[in-house]
Amino acid sequence: MLKRKDQTKKPQASAEKLSQEESAREQTADKTAEVKAKVSHKKKDLLAKLQQVTADFANYQKRMARNAEETRQWARVEIIKSILPAIDDFEQALEAGKTAQDVQSLVEGFKLVHEHLLGMLSSQQVQAIVTEGQKFDPAVHEAMLQQESVEHEPGTVMAELRKGYTMNGRTLRPARVTVSKSPSEQESSASDDAEQGAGPGNNDLED
Repeated sequence: MLKRKDQTKKPQASAEKLSQEESAREQTADKTAEVKAKVSHKKKDLLAKLQQVTADFANYQKRMARNAEETRQWARVEIIKSILPAIDDFEQALEAGKTAQDVQSLVEGFKLVHEHLLGMLSSQQVQAIVTEGQKFDPAVHEAMLQQESVEHEPGTVMAELRKGYTMNGRTLRPARVTVSKSPSEQESSASDDAEQGAGPGNNDLED
């Protein structure tokens, strides 16, 4: 009798174990499905945010491009407005030149135009480059000629051929200049001979 009772208990225990395992598998499947649903929702949410950020950045780029273009246009407007007074003076000078009795009045008119133009350049932080007597600087000077000189050190700007300008410290246009160089050896020797010929001994001969 005892053996039969043990045999009836074993099938019942196996059935309970199978039921527990099945329940565990169902719970695991439910949790997996829940996790997948959360991940899918998170992915959709992140994708939506990414699309929104991309659209916002594209709109920002377009807005900045419009602002930059408007800034360039207004900068041109301001420059043109600053030139208009000089044009007015130019036209008045030309009109006055038709009836002017002397050249001086016409020259004064052109001087006025020149001053207005220089004032316009100055308002835009444009400055003329200093040249004569300066050491040659390739950043702001453009050497057009070299001229031998005993009065200047080699590499010194002797003359300005065309003005140059800077804006906020940056070169807009280099100044065209003539630069000094050392006299040739032949000329230096001739110069030395001339100096010796003018010495005291020769003065005695002249006497």
